[in-house]
Amino acid sequence: MREFDQTREFIDQIQKARSPAAICDALLSVTSRFGVRSLCAGTVPPTGSAGRDQVGHLILNTWPTEWVDRYIACDYIFHDPLVHHVHRTQRAMLWGEARSMGGGDARKVSQLFGEAREFDMIDGISLSISTLDGGSVVMSYSGAAVEMAPEDMHAISFISAYAVGHALSLRGADMFAELEPLEKECLHWTARGKSVLDVADLLRLAEKEVQQLVSRAKSKLGPGHTLHRLGEPPRLTPREKECLQWAALGKSEWEVSQILGISEHTAEKHLLNAKTKLGATNRAHAVAEAIRCGVLD
Repeated sequence: MREFDQTREFIDQIQKARSPAAICDALLSVTSRFGVRSLCAGTVPPTGSAGRDQVGHLILNTWPTEWVDRYIACDYIFHDPLVHHVHRTQRAMLWGEARSMGGGDARKVSQLFGEAREFDMIDGISLSISTLDGGSVVMSYSGAAVEMAPEDMHAISFISAYAVGHALSLRGADMFAELEPLEKECLHWTARGKSVLDVADLLRLAEKEVQQLVSRAKSKLGPGHTLHRLGEPPRLTPREKECLQWAALGKSEWEVSQILGISEHTAEKHLLNAKTKLGATNRAHAVAEAIRCGVLD
């Protein structure tokens, strides 16, 4: 119970952060006891992207400016074994483990880690966070000596997913005022559980037009749009809530389907609907957001 309360307290702390810098401060306040001194999170740019484009992929960052400039100028993102391995395996990984796995241009990798040491970025943990739109964010915590037990890595992964989700949702909230009236209204009703057909009947629009308006609104807001943070409470169906409760316990879509006696496809659909209504970018973010707003006790 104490761990749950602490997690909820931290979720509330993250939720109150109104800028990427404030989110980073909250994360470092929790991870500093493991030896973490800096962090960076961003989406992986397409191979060969120019430096100015790579900067746009950053979401959270406390790296020294000089190291960010050097990392981008040398295109280290495309040679970093940490990025490669966590992106491929989709699990948290200590830097020592990633180094031992090898891969990539050995000379470039050696140069990367050698230069990182100049900024006391010697050890750390990296992880990959899936987003609702099918993409992924790679996040790294670093310091001179980072020590973290498996259970701590699991907790940090969960917290990181929520933090990244909140950072993405802040971008969406900034864009909400720029939506067209019909885009807002369609998104308003779908976020409250109405089907596209229901919204079409309600607003006297064609079903296809509603789909286009919702799709356009979500595209403008980006991943992590959260209408309930703008005054719209999430309304999950009993089945969506049930699926999310089992997901919170670490069950896969297949396991949830077996427990509830439904198809795996149906379980996936319920979880996706829950994530969308909660404005979550990934499963951990959905669970954390549900805990924060009282959907899950």
